[in-house]
Amino acid sequence: MLRLKSATRGAAILAISLFIGLVGNARAENTPAWGWPAGERGPKTLYEWIVGSGAKDKHEGKPNEQDDRVDPDRPHFPEASTTVGMGRIVLESGYTFTKKDGTFLSHSYPEPLLRVGMFEDWFEFRIGRNCLDQQQTLEAVTTNTRGAQDLYLGMKLALTEQKGFLPQVAIIPQMTVPTGSKELTAGRVLPGVNMDLSWEVVKDSFGIELLIANNYVQDDLQNKGLQVATGLTGVFQLTKKLEAFVEWDAFYPTGPISSLGPQHYAVGGLVYFITNNFAVDVRAGMGLNDHSNRFLAGAGFTARF
Repeated sequence: MLRLKSATRGAAILAISLFIGLVGNARAENTPAWGWPAGERGPKTLYEWIVGSGAKDKHEGKPNEQDDRVDPDRPHFPEASTTVGMGRIVLESGYTFTKKDGTFLSHSYPEPLLRVGMFEDWFEFRIGRNCLDQQQTLEAVTTNTRGAQDLYLGMKLALTEQKGFLPQVAIIPQMTVPTGSKELTAGRVLPGVNMDLSWEVVKDSFGIELLIANNYVQDDLQNKGLQVATGLTGVFQLTKKLEAFVEWDAFYPTGPISSLGPQHYAVGGLVYFITNNFAVDVRAGMGLNDHSNRFLAGAGFTARF
């Protein structure tokens, strides 16, 4: 176990150092950090890469301002159904406050997610490491837990673009590896996979996003089990720079963690695009059943290089 932790930490440090160096070499606001000319870009999706459906001709030309804007994963529960693009680097970060009456209080920060476009436009590498500070009271006994959570690793594959009623689809195979603090680590690899779907219903005005997630997680009693989660989001483009969203999120624990019970949340928020490459966001939500936390709120940013 010690060897696994040391090797994982070393790999993470090396990867982060490499990415920071690449970010530092970013040359211009709308130029990929790794310098591939726009005219040489390949297919945007794995489907086009496999079948060769005229992707080269389709993606030539200058994109409009809306299409060229960064597409954040946060703060919606469904992630973006697009990848960052080959040679692009996106850093996302934020803070979330969660409360349930007088029994639970949590601070989550800095929620970092580094997304790196590699190999082709449809492939994205993902790495993140979060910290948690929470207080829980059970049967008049209060416990405080602080520390780093396990390292997150994943990759996003853009599968298809929207075709009429058929959605734009991306899939995210992912896992956490046991590098967190003693109080928070799962002690083993926890794998999972997310599928993100989106539909642009009214061009540049309204869209729908859907997440279907299956991930192994750990509860507060160190039990581990499969959690199925769904998120359904309506996105409204209020102005060219301001986006509003409302969503319903649901979590269904199974097996050893089924005692947690299903949790349902209603969440809403705003995303403001200061530039095409930088956005800030705020969100707030409430629990819809007894198993859920009563209130959550958060803020963050997304930067593209």
